[in-house]
Amino acid sequence: MLVNLLSDPVNEYIIQAAEERVYAALTQSEIKTTDTGNENDVLVYTTARLIVEKIGNPRLREYQAETESKAVNRYLGQESSSFLVSLAKSSFDWTVESIGDPRVRAQLPQYLRSYELKIRFEDFLEVAHIFHATEWKLINRFVDNGWVFIRMSELCRLMSGKFKQLILSSSLNPPTLPERLTQSVLRIESELGTKLKSTEPIKIEGQMITAFPPCIEMIHNDSIRGKNLAHDARFTLASFLLKIGMSDDEVLGVFKPSPDFIGSLAEYQIRQIASKSQGEGYTPPGCRKIQSNGFCPLYNRSGWDPLCEYIIHPLSFYNTRAWEITKGIEDHSWYAKRMKKKQNL
Repeated sequence: MLVNLLSDPVNEYIIQAAEERVYAALTQSEIKTTDTGNENDVLVYTTARLIVEKIGNPRLREYQAETESKAVNRYLGQESSSFLVSLAKSSFDWTVESIGDPRVRAQLPQYLRSYELKIRFEDFLEVAHIFHATEWKLINRFVDNGWVFIRMSELCRLMSGKFKQLILSSSLNPPTLPERLTQSVLRIESELGTKLKSTEPIKIEGQMITAFPPCIEMIHNDSIRGKNLAHDARFTLASFLLKIGMSDDEVLGVFKPSPDFIGSLAEYQIRQIASKSQGEGYTPPGCRKIQSNGFCPLYNRSGWDPLCEYIIHPLSFYNTRAWEITKGIEDHSWYAKRMKKKQNL
């Protein structure tokens, strides 16, 4: 049993290494591999997970999932294609095959020669949907008889993304911990409190947030909960908040809980968006773009608001809903009488 092993003074180095691993997650720094030549080295990761689950803070789990996923992606990038294919099958039951050596690939059409592997589309979609970037959309991939052509680096990304999913979806029921491990938990909790205080998001309250369209509400909630948003999601939220009158600093505050938040970079990006948002430049994407990026709860059948059928842009939603709120209008039947339907969701 793990707890019994950790109670043995000879294995104290595991607890120390696990604590350092969790600190790395908190600071989003690179995880260091523990290699003492002892077979118990593999328990460092499990012990780090145990610390995080004992604390039970969702933000800390997000930090750990992000850091561990990056480490997995980095390590897998050093492996051979045959190893990756075997690991994908044994770990996730994915069906992945090699396309062949360079001589075989040379016989393929030019546009397929850079791909070393192919994966079944259902296995590809298991993880690809969380990335949101356009190159991960199935419609933008080369597909043949249910096989999606991928590069080795993309298989690494899919596998590390699956690993992140597993961390976020799993849960442990931590037992009573030995004293040395309890001390680690207390130290991490103290550091976490400082981290959360410094990254506490700005609270958007009152009529402003009540008038948010479902897509913006979803992205905003994910941001303040500390989820690692895709680039398109961050741009959508930042440009929207700037357009409705929030300051650069207020918008920056919304993104502070992100696991990979870098203040100077975030400030620069927000300034770039803000410099255009007041003119003809950067504005939030419209509904069609938001739907194609997977950010529309209505389009994904995970939510509903009747106003969305009559508008094609989140700012139009916001302006209309804010007007309803100021006028005390709660009956939305006027949409069908006064407005033309623009979407069928």
